[in-house]
Amino acid sequence: MAPSSTFQFSILLCLLLVSFLGVEGVLPPSCNRYECPTYNIKYVGKNFEIRRYNSPVWISNLAVQDPSLVGATRSGFKRLFSYIYGNNNYKKEMNMTTPVISEVSINGGNSSIVVSFYVPKVNQADPPLANGLYVQRWKTIDVAVRQFGGFVKDSNIGLQVSALNDSLTGTTWSAIVKNKYIVAQYNSPFELYNRVNEIWFFYE
Repeated sequence: MAPSSTFQFSILLCLLLVSFLGVEGVLPPSCNRYECPTYNIKYVGKNFEIRRYNSPVWISNLAVQDPSLVGATRSGFKRLFSYIYGNNNYKKEMNMTTPVISEVSINGGNSSIVVSFYVPKVNQADPPLANGLYVQRWKTIDVAVRQFGGFVKDSNIGLQVSALNDSLTGTTWSAIVKNKYIVAQYNSPFELYNRVNEIWFFYE
C-alpha cells in the first residue's frame, strides 16, 4: 500500500473508532459552532462525570407516549425546528443551539418522552411561546453523564442507560432519580463522524 493510501486509511480508521466506540469527557465539537448550556464539572469517574448545570432554559414539546425514542425525538425536533425558524407567537427566528434532549419518564411499562431545545441566552428572559410547546426553567441541577458515539438507536439506548447505572453503583453518586433519564444529542443526522451523545441521570 502506498504511503499516502496508508495515511488516508489510518485517518479513516481513527474516525470510525471515534464514531463507534464513543467518547468520554469530551466537549462536543458542535459546542464550538452552536451555543450549549453551561455547566461546571464536579467530579470525573470511570466512564461518567458529574456536572452542575447553571439554570438552563428549554422550550419543550408536550409529553408523548411512544415506544420509539428515535421516532419521538424526530417528531419533536420537527416542531422545535419550525419554532426556531419563526413559527412562534413573536414570529421571531432564533439561533440554533445544541443539544436536543429527550427526557424519558417510565411509569410501569409505559414511557413518556419530552423533546426539548435549549433556548439561547439572549432569548431566555422572554422566550417566544407557541401552540403545543412550553418553557422549562431548570434550577441549578446536578446530573450524572455518560458519553457515547455513533447514532442513537432504539436498540442501543437501554445498553447505555444500564452502563451508566453500573458505573454509578457503589459510588457516592449512586442516589439517582429512578425511572427518569435524558438522551442528549449534539449532532445533526447528516454528520457521520465524531458524533457525541449523552445519557443524563438526575439527582433529587
